[in-house]
Amino acid sequence: MNAIEVEDLVKYYAKGTVKAVDGITFEVPEGSRFGFLGPNGAGKTTTIRCLLGLLQPNKGNILIHGKKIDPRKDVNFRNHIGYLPGELGIYKHMTAKYLLKYFAKLYDIKIDWKYINEIAERLNLDMERKMGVLSKGNKQKVGVLSALMGKFDILIMDEPTSGLDPLMQSEFYRIVAERQEQSNCTVFVSSHVLPEIEKFCDKVAIIKEGKIAEISNVQNLKAKSLKNIELEFETQKSKNEFLAFLTSSFPEAIVRQLPNSQISFLLPPKKTREILRDISDKKWAGEHVKDITIKHTSLENIFLEFYKENNSKKNGGMLK
Repeated sequence: MNAIEVEDLVKYYAKGTVKAVDGITFEVPEGSRFGFLGPNGAGKTTTIRCLLGLLQPNKGNILIHGKKIDPRKDVNFRNHIGYLPGELGIYKHMTAKYLLKYFAKLYDIKIDWKYINEIAERLNLDMERKMGVLSKGNKQKVGVLSALMGKFDILIMDEPTSGLDPLMQSEFYRIVAERQEQSNCTVFVSSHVLPEIEKFCDKVAIIKEGKIAEISNVQNLKAKSLKNIELEFETQKSKNEFLAFLTSSFPEAIVRQLPNSQISFLLPPKKTREILRDISDKKWAGEHVKDITIKHTSLENIFLEFYKENNSKKNGGMLK
């Protein structure tokens, strides 16, 4: 059974003039780690709010554990979902501990305080401090605890590592992985940051401008993604000669002009290996190439891969 099913979901704003979500369909199997990836404004949070019954879709169906939800008639399905919002609403005068007690009453659940205290310790969070004096990162930790405080079947987390430093981000994903191993809960993670989705999720849906651009497992997604290569040349002449070689030998390259004697271009991983061999073997090696940088795959590069044909038509293969 699927934990979550979304069928042709549509959500408008501004009296139908803005399509935040435009007919998306996807399934999240029980016990899976599902990534929902897209830039800001793509429709991620709107989709999540529809999943939680906080927004009423204009069209489409949402099923939780095989049952169609209708929050106007029944909100009990929410008791099965732990939720970490992208922007956590807090009461400044409450301590983190008191806030969790308050949430527990709303959910009508019992908190395993031994477990929560252990997680708070791992996240270096003082539960007795009032929310109003906490940093953004510590407020985010409180949000993490609120999503984990019950034995929820589904965890929905919107930008869960926002405000956390790298060490805390790694610890967060270890905690969620342990929770899933213990309970086989389903984890739905929304993010605009590709590396955190790569490290944790099994499957990814990419949403862009309210539409699903791709649904894929992480390995296939990485295989499709482009690599960003930046070269700095000793002279402008060397740069121009290399640019002529690049555009003739690798016509699929998406080139960005940089100032002075620098050039940046995007290529798939297989082509990246080929051009690096060419750079090493031919005359651009050594004194002609001053520096080379290969950047980690970014979300922007993946979208360029999906839409590179349109980009090439509009810009003649050259991005400026």
